[in-house]
Amino acid sequence: MHAVKVKRVCVAAVVALSLTACGESSTDSADDCSVEIFAASSLSSALTAMTDELRTESGCDITYKFGSSGSLAATIEAGATPDLFLSSGTTSVAASGLDVKTSRAIVESSLAIITSKGSVASREVIAVDDLLEKKWKLGLCATTAPCGELADEVLTNAGDVLGNTFDFGRNALADTEAINASDLLTKVEMGELDVVLSYASSCADNSDLTCTVIPAELDGRRLGEKSTYFVTPINGSSQVTRLLTFMTSAKFSERLVTDFGFEALVK
Repeated sequence: MHAVKVKRVCVAAVVALSLTACGESSTDSADDCSVEIFAASSLSSALTAMTDELRTESGCDITYKFGSSGSLAATIEAGATPDLFLSSGTTSVAASGLDVKTSRAIVESSLAIITSKGSVASREVIAVDDLLEKKWKLGLCATTAPCGELADEVLTNAGDVLGNTFDFGRNALADTEAINASDLLTKVEMGELDVVLSYASSCADNSDLTCTVIPAELDGRRLGEKSTYFVTPINGSSQVTRLLTFMTSAKFSERLVTDFGFEALVK
């Protein structure tokens, strides 16, 4: 629900009283307006922690729906009307039917090998080729999620760099899939998986995990990939505009980088 126009109704008094002129006044305080944000699950910790700041900037209450960017895009395409869409990549923006030209890049995140802190895997799985050992239970995001697409790109690059002798395909390596980054992390935290490939930012506020960032290059050839996060406005209201201005500011991106493990955009 957005800022509401409140019309004061004049009621004729039973006794003769002078009437006060009636008019319209708009309110956009946090008591009577809200901004709904659809956001990639990998942003959930950061946005939840920054809710008070977002409320202050917009003047409204903030509500969230987190999930994979792909599933959120499908929800928007089916008719959902959030005010802002924070996605990993712009593929999901296009899939939602929104105008990609209105999307603004805010931060990036590298792909990392993630294990439970102190586990055997945390000591032995420190490079992509360590995943070839069949003793590890590996999890990936589904291909419908940006973290899954990113993992596939890295595994394909690894196959090219290390040679066709090794099968780095999803079907050869992965034991299970998760619908989004948050669900994937839960599986490794619960001990269901030994290793997952997901965003390096996942480890910034989680002391139970160990992240090994996959390097950008190996032997001079491209290996690691990054995902860029975008904010796309859907509603043009004043409170959404204020929030968009904040989310595209240096202050917002610096918070994400400093406190939540994301990476600054390369300009």
